[in-house]
Amino acid sequence: MSDEELLTIRDVVKEFDVNEKTVRRWIQSGELNATRDVVGRYRIARADLEDFRQRRMKKYNDGDKR
Repeated sequence: MSDEELLTIRDVVKEFDVNEKTVRRWIQSGELNATRDVVGRYRIARADLEDFRQRRMKKYNDGDKR
């Protein structure tokens, strides 16, 4: 068994202060990596969420330099 922290969509909603549909859209578009557990619920590894956060910060910071 892995010690990796796995988050739910609801956890991500709370951290980013966004709607659940937004998180699902990020997952479906491939922006946010997620796996499904044995009953089909999405689980997001903490490391994947942090990678996503860094990419989004870079994307928006680079976009401000026009």
